[in-house]
Amino acid sequence: PIVTIQDVLTIIRRRLVLIVLLFILFSGLVVGGWFAAREWFPLWPGEALVECISDRPRAAMNLRDDVTDQRDFERFVLTQAQIVESPNVLSDTLKTFEVKATDWYKEHDGSRLYLDFEELVHAAPQRGTNLLNISVATRSPKDPHVIVNKLVEQYLERAREFNVGEYRRERAAYQNDLESLSSAISDKLTQLAALQQRLPPGYVSIGTNVVAQDYAAGKAQVAELQQFETELASLVDVYRQAGGAALSPEDTQFVEAHPIVSALSNQLFAVNQQLQVERNDFGDNHEMVRRLEQQRIVIDTELTKQRQLQLGEVLRYRVAEVETRHAAAQQALLLVQEKLADSEALMADMDAVVSQYRSLEEEITLLKEKRTEMSTYIGELDRIIRERAAIRVEKRQDAIEPPERSFPRLYLIPAGIALSLLFALGIPLLLEFADTSLRTPSDIVRHLRLPLLAIVPDADDEEVNIQSLETAVRDQPQTMFAEVFRSMRTNLQFASTPDRQRSILVTSPRPEDGKTTVACNLAILCAQGGQRVLLIDANFRRPGLQRLFGLDGKTGLSNVLVGQASLADAISASGIERLDVVPTGPTPPNPAELIGSAQTARVIAEAVQRYDRVIVDAPPVLVAGDAGNLATMVDGVIVVCRAKANSRGMGIRSSSMLNRVNARILGCVLNAARVTRGGYFREQLRTFYDYHADEPPPRSKR
Repeated sequence: PIVTIQDVLTIIRRRLVLIVLLFILFSGLVVGGWFAAREWFPLWPGEALVECISDRPRAAMNLRDDVTDQRDFERFVLTQAQIVESPNVLSDTLKTFEVKATDWYKEHDGSRLYLDFEELVHAAPQRGTNLLNISVATRSPKDPHVIVNKLVEQYLERAREFNVGEYRRERAAYQNDLESLSSAISDKLTQLAALQQRLPPGYVSIGTNVVAQDYAAGKAQVAELQQFETELASLVDVYRQAGGAALSPEDTQFVEAHPIVSALSNQLFAVNQQLQVERNDFGDNHEMVRRLEQQRIVIDTELTKQRQLQLGEVLRYRVAEVETRHAAAQQALLLVQEKLADSEALMADMDAVVSQYRSLEEEITLLKEKRTEMSTYIGELDRIIRERAAIRVEKRQDAIEPPERSFPRLYLIPAGIALSLLFALGIPLLLEFADTSLRTPSDIVRHLRLPLLAIVPDADDEEVNIQSLETAVRDQPQTMFAEVFRSMRTNLQFASTPDRQRSILVTSPRPEDGKTTVACNLAILCAQGGQRVLLIDANFRRPGLQRLFGLDGKTGLSNVLVGQASLADAISASGIERLDVVPTGPTPPNPAELIGSAQTARVIAEAVQRYDRVIVDAPPVLVAGDAGNLATMVDGVIVVCRAKANSRGMGIRSSSMLNRVNARILGCVLNAARVTRGGYFREQLRTFYDYHADEPPPRSKR
């Protein structure tokens, strides 16, 4: 158990003086208050009983009372209790001669007389019976029975008229509401008919009607015309940029069919045939062959020229034709778009009308249902008024002069003393248990059930001003703060074998708990001990190592995980011998998915092969799920809890989350430990510095 009997006894022994003083104080207040109340503030009771027989009259020719539902009868008795405390009954009672003659009436101021009397009177049903208890309590024993008896008389006089009149007034109010409701239904039916006239035939529902079909057809036609207009525009550009070349076999065929081109083509063919014959007969150097060759060249040149002229005419014709079609398509598109806009506006208007139409239909349905319910209720009121001439209540017991006080009773003294003892014990225990934060090493062991690796004192307790907590073991190695981390390194060596501590994850329940401080100092100590250490910053949301070691951070863990760089590219020198650092690099958009990938495990495995020890500075385990993913990829986890800042619940949830992923927790570090008076390590700090003051100064290493 978290709290044992031994713990409670220890607290009681430690705070025994406070408990005794509180018990004496509270007991004295109880006894003194009892005698003061008996002497100056006694209360004498007066009670009368009224029997509530039935909430309806006895039926004609029926000698037995009608059976009433239990819940209805309970409501009836409660209603009579409210009538007893009603303003009319109370005011009439205060006006009677007997009440005015009482000491209570004479002692109270006229401006608060009614309010004080309203607080004085109590009417409540007795459980398990049909009796109504009417009581008052005054400081004079001669007054309460007089006041109660006059109050009962006034109540019985008004009860019947009050109840029947209440039903009549309620019935009149509901009748007015019913008439208003019928008028509202008539108005809404008129509005519904007017809306129905605005709807076109075939307009069945929103979005599924003739207008909607026209709108859909218009949209399809616009899309078709837009595509056709785009194709024509592209065709115009093609013909304009043709550069004198034929764009289709039809254009070439049209040019070749021209009379001039056709005649020149025939002449060229005839000359080529004759040239071939003459060349075979006389050779290439014959006069006839040379003359035919020149003639062929002249005809070919003229043919080419004529073809270009005719092709230009064809292209100009094509451009004019396509431009005419393009302009016609644009005009048609504008007309269809205007028609589409009109259809869309009409459909929106009709949808609004239909929506209003349906809303009115629903309102009319609800109003009709409410009218039916109201008519039924009015009929029930008519029945009650018709069948109930008067309620049946009778006085069963008059109030008598009280034989003893109702306050204070003698049993209040032992009860008050017992409560005094409980309060005297409870206040110190409450002060002790109200603080649920992790404060001491015993809190870590008892509540978290984790091995305690180190207790780091708060930096404010140090007699030496520590400039940088993250690098204190390097910058100020002769401080108590640095000595604690050396002890932590020693304790960690005994937590498990060295081969099961190659990769260590450092996390905490929430930010600012000191996990980066612990990770950095542990890494520096391991490096100073001769190990090659790699410190990895895996906190993408709040990276800290880049600032501490002055790194540029352009290439880091994120680049390695996404495959943009290798691990060797991301490693940066820390300025400390045998200690390298991998910063976070550029912040990824999805840190959790990136950390949870299989690439992360491969990177850590590669780092373990390169270095003697790999220390990962992870995000807080309660803030991000990255720590849980990383905990499954390392040999062990160190949980850092900040004293007074972390509650027991935070620590328990952190260890539970790590245990759920089967993480191996090496232990816990209690950071910034303090007590109420001074620092937690006040005496230890003084002893440490007194001891080191007697030692000779260390020799410089350089």
